[in-house]
Amino acid sequence: MTPGDEEKKDKKDEIEATESEESVADSQEGYVDDPSLEDAGMPVASEENIAEAEKKLAEAGSGDGGSDIPTDSDTTEKSDDPESSDEDGSDSENDEGDEGDEDGDGSQMGLLEHLGELRVRLTRAFIAIAVGMVACYGFAEQMFDILMEPMVKVFQQQAAEKTLLPADFYESFRTILTEMMGERGFKNTEQIDLFVNTLQQSLMQLGQEGHFQYTYPAEAFFSHIKIAIVAGLFLVSPYVFAQIWGFIAPGLYSSERKWMIPMAIVSAMFFTSGALFGYFVVFPFGFEFFAGFSTEGIQFTPKLNEYLSFCLKLLFAFGFVFELPLFIFFLARMGMVSSAGLRKKRKYAILIGFVMAAVLTPPDPFTQCLMAGPLIILYELGIWVAYFFGKKEKRHLKKQAEAEAAEQAEMDAAAEDSEEQTEKA
Repeated sequence: MTPGDEEKKDKKDEIEATESEESVADSQEGYVDDPSLEDAGMPVASEENIAEAEKKLAEAGSGDGGSDIPTDSDTTEKSDDPESSDEDGSDSENDEGDEGDEDGDGSQMGLLEHLGELRVRLTRAFIAIAVGMVACYGFAEQMFDILMEPMVKVFQQQAAEKTLLPADFYESFRTILTEMMGERGFKNTEQIDLFVNTLQQSLMQLGQEGHFQYTYPAEAFFSHIKIAIVAGLFLVSPYVFAQIWGFIAPGLYSSERKWMIPMAIVSAMFFTSGALFGYFVVFPFGFEFFAGFSTEGIQFTPKLNEYLSFCLKLLFAFGFVFELPLFIFFLARMGMVSSAGLRKKRKYAILIGFVMAAVLTPPDPFTQCLMAGPLIILYELGIWVAYFFGKKEKRHLKKQAEAEAAEQAEMDAAAEDSEEQTEKA
């Protein structure tokens, strides 16, 4: 080999070495400039770091009997067993649901779920009212007479005050007629009392200034249907209120849900009591007041449908008004009101009571006062209900503070005991 050939060979080797070094540098630059690594923002681990991490992992596995860090094989085994993953997931979900129920939060319900729950509750309530209507329709005529009785008594009272003949006339006529017919051999003298009483009632009806009337042929029939529906509602009112409280129950704690059935029964009792108060107390005074405006030129002749609507409106109004103490009880148990706060706002409550009475009753001051008076009394009753059952009352807060102080003292004593045992050890 000539010296020229040796020089060419040396230059060729140098060129190849330079190209190999440039290729290595380019590969390293490409690895460092990998866009995926730059986007992730994570540092690139060197081989020494990887070796050191594997060494620590092996030491931890050998010392603790197993590593808490899942390996690729563990993940593949878990992914290959879908049943186990589903079971674990369902168990965890059930545990979370149980904890939610114990805490009282319950499961989260969406708007559509709330609307679906409301639809179910309303459907059940309407079905119950329909069943109650069918059960009460057989007694619709008797209930119709009972509902008409307050106004009929007002008519009879007015007729008695403006009789065609005095009451002494009928007594004298009965005595004379009995003696005269007995002397002439009349055998049915015991029927004379019935005859005189019937004559007296007939003459009273002739002098009566008002009576019920209806102009639509089917108005009396639909009146019986309406009365049967209302009577059925009062009959199944505990179940209806149970559906209402059942719709509210998902928003309450588990300790408060046990009050649902008693609350439904008490709600029905207050609702029925309000209707009875309206019938036995308000109706006689109200109808006498309204009928007192009739004169010789103005006769009071109530229309059947209007009278029935007026009565039912008052019954429902007084029924809902009597729910006020129960409503205050519910707010007091939630800690939203207190007896002291209700006392401070008494004047506003009186004003609101008269406004509600004006809205719920006909536009006359007499009926408004008959409703506003009981409403104010029920508000005062609600103040005492809040005093005995409210969460924000001073005595309840004092008991709660004493219980918390006792619990804190027990915890401090337990901590001191543990410190003493530690020092002795």
